[in-house]
Amino acid sequence: MKKENSSKRTAIKDRYSAYRDSRRSEKERPKKMLPTAGKLIALLKGREVAIIFTVLCAAGASLLTILGPRYLGSIIDVLNEQVQHKLSTGSMNFEPVYGILKTILLIYIGSSVLSFLQHYIIAGVVQRLITDIRYRFNKKLSRLPLSYFDNHNTGDILSRITNDIDNINNTLQNNLIQVITSVVTFAGVFAIMMTESVSLSITSLSPFPVCFVIAMVILRFSKHYFRKQWKETGDVNGHIEEMFTGHRIVKAFGHEETAIAEFDELNEKLCESSRRAQFLSGLLSPLINFANNAGYVIICVIGGYLILKEEATVGDITVFITYSKLLMQPITDLSNIANNLQSSLASAERVFDLLDAEEEVEDTEKELYLESGGSVEFRSVDFSYLPDKPLIKDFNLKVNKGDLVAIVGPTGAGKTTIVNLLMRFYEIQGGDILIDGVSIKDISRENLRNIFGMVLQDTWLFKGTLRDNIYYGRKDATGEEFENAVKAAKVDSFIGTLTDGYDTVIEEGGSNLSAGQRQLITIARAILASPDILILDEATSSVDTRTELQIQSATYNLMRGRTNFVIAHRLSTIREADTIIVMRDGSIVETGNHRELLKKDGFYAELYNSQFAN
Repeated sequence: MKKENSSKRTAIKDRYSAYRDSRRSEKERPKKMLPTAGKLIALLKGREVAIIFTVLCAAGASLLTILGPRYLGSIIDVLNEQVQHKLSTGSMNFEPVYGILKTILLIYIGSSVLSFLQHYIIAGVVQRLITDIRYRFNKKLSRLPLSYFDNHNTGDILSRITNDIDNINNTLQNNLIQVITSVVTFAGVFAIMMTESVSLSITSLSPFPVCFVIAMVILRFSKHYFRKQWKETGDVNGHIEEMFTGHRIVKAFGHEETAIAEFDELNEKLCESSRRAQFLSGLLSPLINFANNAGYVIICVIGGYLILKEEATVGDITVFITYSKLLMQPITDLSNIANNLQSSLASAERVFDLLDAEEEVEDTEKELYLESGGSVEFRSVDFSYLPDKPLIKDFNLKVNKGDLVAIVGPTGAGKTTIVNLLMRFYEIQGGDILIDGVSIKDISRENLRNIFGMVLQDTWLFKGTLRDNIYYGRKDATGEEFENAVKAAKVDSFIGTLTDGYDTVIEEGGSNLSAGQRQLITIARAILASPDILILDEATSSVDTRTELQIQSATYNLMRGRTNFVIAHRLSTIREADTIIVMRDGSIVETGNHRELLKKDGFYAELYNSQFAN
């Protein structure tokens, strides 16, 4: 029976995996990369002078390099003449050879200097470009709505700002000059070849149609796998980030093998897409080299025929063969660069996808100043995370200045959503929210959020001293205000157990503190901020009962004269609230204080009694 159930679970899992993969494949269909390339080029605006100078240096270096073979051909012809002269007179004159060698030396020195300049300039241009992208990326993150982060994996976002931007950086740094050099070299070499022999020049172009067809076919297929490669790199990073931040939970529930198996699956997918991308791109160079070598053979045969007819010298044909190799080299280089560009454009697509993401509704410059607290009113508010699944419907609530309002209800009732709407983390679809009679749509987000102080169930502390984390609430707070805040939040009750007191360095995420201590610090931070409206979202869920009572005693004093919202599952913590809002399925089903709601013997009484049932 167990074996049968296991087989059913495996079949269901396989069907789900197939469905998930099919959904992924729909999302990963190749897109046009020309718009992405256009956006990338547009970022170079304002750097035209540096780019033009780089192009001139690249052109100069390429032209000097092109001239080298012509003088080498002259040396061959001069040496051939001197050999003939020695056979007839018994002597040789190397002065002409020395003169040509000096000229070649100067040519290659000049080419090296120009190459150094172009690399130096382009390095500055590219690094400034990448710096600007990172700046725009960081600025964009601050303007994105909360819904974007809810719908995108954190690891994938980090992968875009690290791996994808680094990939763009490496491609531009290593290949931008090569593109310029290859184009200039090709044009210059072909122009010189045409002056030497029109027929041989046209013959040397014979591999081009074959090379073009090969490149187009391979690039068409490889771009799909490059896009998958970087998308799946983000998936792997997301999984690693998730497992790292939750490694204690993974270990506690014994899910190490499951986590490893999931990683192996994602890693294998990344390996497969990377292997295919690299395999296809690796085919390009040998196939194009084969076509080029076939062209060399044709030129050698025709060149030998011209020498026999005395229509060309050995030096002429040697120079032409050298130039034909120089002509083909840019094509080979560009084919290799094309693969790197495919990878880079796949990364750029992911970067621009975030940079082009819809931002929060345009803000207003209007400010609202409150002296002490503020009345809050919800008027017929409608909201849904998904268009076809309304969460909050015709929500009405009026809170007077200085009230303590508790919002309770089962999970998913919309309690935290109410707070998110109040602070404009999400925009409402209908109705209005007003503070002191002013619509929050008419208040700048920065000013609006400065009105609030929040203490969340999930604590957030940055790496730094305990003192710095508390001062994060208000940088300009006085020492006396700091002392009052830590006493009110009962932080001073455990500060003596820390070696360096308030100068103790908190590790990232506060891993060297207990959950209760972290929560007390966030409460002290909110108290120091001295907000007009205070929001406590399960703020005491991580502390013991005794500490909870201490915090409640301190925060009640703080709450006087302010508007306060408390979201709690433990209903024993909100018995002293002025008003209790009972929510169910996004709507208010009951209102009143604790005693009134118990007398009604309704949904609140059911919730309250269930928490004390044996």
